Amino acid sequence: MKRLLLTLAGALALLAACSSEAGTPFGIIASSPVSIGVGEQRVMFGLIDQETNEYLASPDHPATVTLRDENGAPIETFPTEFMWTVEDVRGLYVAQMVIPEAATYQVTIDAEGFTTAGPMGLVAVDDPSVVQAGDSAPLSETRVSADYPDLGLITSDPDPDPAMYQLSVAEAVTGGNPVVIVFATPGFCASATCGPLLDQVKSLRESYPGVDFIHVEIYEDLSVTDQSQLTPVAAVGEWGLPSEPWVFVVDRFGAVTAAFEGAARDEELSSAIEAVAP
Repeated sequence: MKRLLLTLAGALALLAACSSEAGTPFGIIASSPVSIGVGEQRVMFGLIDQETNEYLASPDHPATVTLRDENGAPIETFPTEFMWTVEDVRGLYVAQMVIPEAATYQVTIDAEGFTTAGPMGLVAVDDPSVVQAGDSAPLSETRVSADYPDLGLITSDPDPDPAMYQLSVAEAVTGGNPVVIVFATPGFCASATCGPLLDQVKSLRESYPGVDFIHVEIYEDLSVTDQSQLTPVAAVGEWGLPSEPWVFVVDRFGAVTAAFEGAARDEELSSAIEAVAP
């Protein structure tokens, strides 16, 4: 398996659904389609100007999203929280949606100051490929600093935190402590969100001394000059990742309690970590 085929940026393009009115915004589902299951789901949305392709989502334009059946009849409307994916440049709306069953749905976005965007197609499945909250964390044998003293061989982070490479995922999730695992490739990230999300997680580590923090680099051979030859590490497949970056929170028993794709607000991450921290 070579370089990940579906990144956050790719998902944005593939799932764009234009409004029927010229000059009005169109909405996108920024979450990977294979990651949306049934029940409470964290789903990300973008809002884009049809004429300039600029992102319109911002904290000045609060929004709601409405889940509809395949014929467009409304099922439920959900509030969203805004988050920056690139500070003061590009942002998304995040909704905690309740998906009643595996099916094809429509979604519309109503943001203050704009006309309704959509409908967008959303497909929910019974068994998403990505590891979900409630699943047991896969026992991935990821690379550690004891075997690779030169961290540049196992991370593309230009300023790595050595503490995040001391344990493999398998060691951490069976070690009796809660774990935060971030899958990211700052040096090769197509979505431009790997570096910011990894830095965000790094900044939280010292606040939770009883929690193990691990960074898993997405790709194997970081010295390649042709990026098309990048090969994902085995853990990418074991966790079912279709994109990068991802953050998973795991409790002390090895069960996944939260998963975040692409970007996350500080409040989301802190709340998820505090729920498992000793």
